[in-house]
Amino acid sequence: MEKYINKLKKLMIKLVILFLIPIILIVALFGDGDKNTTNENSYLANFTAEQYNFVMEIVEYSYDCKEQYHILTCVTVAQAIEESGWGKSSLAQKAKNLFGMKGKGTAGSMKVSSGTYQKFNNWKESVEAHDKLLAGSRYNCSGISDYSLVLQALGKGGYCEGNAYPNKIKKHIETYNLTMFDNLSSSDLEKVRNKTFGQENGISDGSTVADKGDTASRARFLFPSGVPSSQAAMRNYLTSIKVEILDKNGNASTATITCHKSLASSIQAAYKEMKAKGFRAFSNGCYNWRKMTGSSTYMSNHSFGIAIDINPSYNPYTKASTSSTWQSAPSCYKIQGEIVAIWKKYGFYWGGDYNGLKDYMHFEYIDGALKAGKKY
Repeated sequence: MEKYINKLKKLMIKLVILFLIPIILIVALFGDGDKNTTNENSYLANFTAEQYNFVMEIVEYSYDCKEQYHILTCVTVAQAIEESGWGKSSLAQKAKNLFGMKGKGTAGSMKVSSGTYQKFNNWKESVEAHDKLLAGSRYNCSGISDYSLVLQALGKGGYCEGNAYPNKIKKHIETYNLTMFDNLSSSDLEKVRNKTFGQENGISDGSTVADKGDTASRARFLFPSGVPSSQAAMRNYLTSIKVEILDKNGNASTATITCHKSLASSIQAAYKEMKAKGFRAFSNGCYNWRKMTGSSTYMSNHSFGIAIDINPSYNPYTKASTSSTWQSAPSCYKIQGEIVAIWKKYGFYWGGDYNGLKDYMHFEYIDGALKAGKKY
């Protein structure tokens, strides 16, 4: 009897090995599908606010000319990042040339020590010229769906630095998972155009970014029936909100702000991001019905609940070109860099960018004055 029991045990062990080993191999090779699936939002979170806005803009322009040239968006974005330094290079700013393309562009040329470069009226024209070049006979990349083949073509065609250049572009594509932008649905493309792509899944707290555009379109968004001409009329557009802050000592707290209803979620999201950066927003102001500083005619944007002042004691208003108070302010109170980028992502302008004077404390949704009573 014992002999048969031992044989049965050996048989069971063989059966376990026979079925278990393949399962182990499958798990080792493919892993847990739910846990290892690439999450595009984890890559989006790698962008700073300025980088996010830059990428959304280039993706939008890429799709504007995709039907004609059929160039992979991931390559266009990666090259724009590499060539223009996220849109901050002198060539990108002064000539609207994102890709270091030499010659004559739609707006002429720009001469510098390294050569003569194409000049464009805007970045959209630069993207179109780039995609047209890649689709042409030199690179023949139109319709290619594998970015590695496009990078090979760039190397063979000598786009910039020969064989070293494609590796730089590949690194950008993989670091930021830019292939997520190659086959966008119409709904995702609309989110890109509105700069809300990825936000519903945790980017920027999933909060709505206020409508953007020129002064007139922003005014219509805020006041479709016309800008209020009295404090009483303005009350219909206001709401009081709680925003998350760190107080002057770095402790978590909240502040109450009265602002325009349409900007409430954007303002709350911006404050939450500032808090996450360790910024201490201990002094805050928004709605205040009054005339613009230095004007007896125009109302301040604070009157319309669309301007925010933060930590004025460290970020003052000055008619000088700079401020020693602001320059020497502790970084946890000082409005600069990442804090400015957060507000710009939500469509606000910064007073520290003004020419002729500086208003370091100040962010406003309308750059300049609204005319009370006017319908835009």
